[in-house]
Amino acid sequence: MMRSLLYFLAFYIFALAACDSSNLKNTEGNKKSLIGKWHRFSMANGYSEFDIDSQYIVFYNQKVGRFKLSYKIENDSLKYLTNQYAAKITDYGDSVLLEGNDSTKATLHRFRESNVPFKTIPEEKDSLSFVSYLADFDKRLILEFEKAGIKISDGTKKSEQPAYEELLKKRSIANKKAT
Repeated sequence: MMRSLLYFLAFYIFALAACDSSNLKNTEGNKKSLIGKWHRFSMANGYSEFDIDSQYIVFYNQKVGRFKLSYKIENDSLKYLTNQYAAKITDYGDSVLLEGNDSTKATLHRFRESNVPFKTIPEEKDSLSFVSYLADFDKRLILEFEKAGIKISDGTKKSEQPAYEELLKKRSIANKKAT
C-alpha cells in the first residue's frame, strides 16, 4: 500500500511538472510566432518582403510599394483591422501558410537573420536608408525570379525569356480580354 502511494505521488509530481501553462493556446503566443522578417514569391504577385511586429505588418513589393497594416490574431487566424481580410494561419516554424477568406493562399518564409541583410522597411522613400533597402531588395527579387525560372534582363542583353514586367502586361491584357 505504501509503495503504491509513493508511485502515485511520484506520478502526480511528474504529471504536474509536465503541465506547463505556457503550452496553452493564447493569443499573444500565436502573435509572437509571426513577429519577424518574412518573404514570399508568387507568379501572380511577384516578390514581397514583410516586417511584422506585435501591432503592424509592413510589406513592400515591386507592384504596390510599401504598405503598413494593423492586425490582430484571434484563435488561429490573422485579421487586418482596417479591412475585411482574414486568414487561417498554419505555422510550420520557418514558414507560415495563410489561407485567406478571399480564397487566396500565401506562404511566408522566415528570413534567416544571419545570412540575409534585411533591414526594416524604411518609411521615407527619399531617404538614404530606403535607397539602400531597394538595392538589397532588388538583389533578393532577382534571385527569387531566377529560382522560378524567369530571367530578368538588365537591358544590355536580350533574354530568351520575357522579363517579369512583360509577363505582367501579357497577363493583364489576357484578363481584360476575358472580361
